[in-house]
Amino acid sequence: MAGVDFTMDIGRAIGARLGDFGRLAGDAEDVLADARRSLHSDLISVWPVDTGTSLRNWENRIDGLVWYFRNPVEYVEWVFEAGTYSGPDSTPRIADWLEEQIERYASDVVSDLRRLLVIVRAESLQPRPFAPRPPSRPSAASIVGGAVFRAAFRGFQQPGRGARQRLRERFPNQPIGRAASRQRDRSRLR
Repeated sequence: MAGVDFTMDIGRAIGARLGDFGRLAGDAEDVLADARRSLHSDLISVWPVDTGTSLRNWENRIDGLVWYFRNPVEYVEWVFEAGTYSGPDSTPRIADWLEEQIERYASDVVSDLRRLLVIVRAESLQPRPFAPRPPSRPSAASIVGGAVFRAAFRGFQQPGRGARQRLRERFPNQPIGRAASRQRDRSRLR
């Protein structure tokens, strides 16, 4: 085997994507980042310094909800804690211990992310009182009814005293106001 690869798809384990966390996406990223930092400090504390090439080649990063923890160096799975090797069967390899650690951290991350998902899904079910509503398209009945109302409204509007005076000044030979309505009443009677 060439190196080790402990990559875990946390999103698949919880059945969600990072976008499903909505406003809590930052909290989800923080949970993953904390676990990644904890595993990195564990790695630094146990990895022997004399294997500097393998120590530098560890990839410990998060992309979305995928946790990449791998090392391409060929002998990395056979590295033991400094001064503890007593045979292939009796001494645990550091890579095996790191695999157990990442599984432990990943199970904690999965439970925390599921808790966040429950919160987000509960919030999405509750109506927001001041949520913006999509624009609605008026129906044909409301368009016709609105036009009829506006026409009737204009018919019932009476010009004010100042407006009648301005109309008399503008059209001196035309009956304005009551005189116009009397003239219309007389024409109907004929």
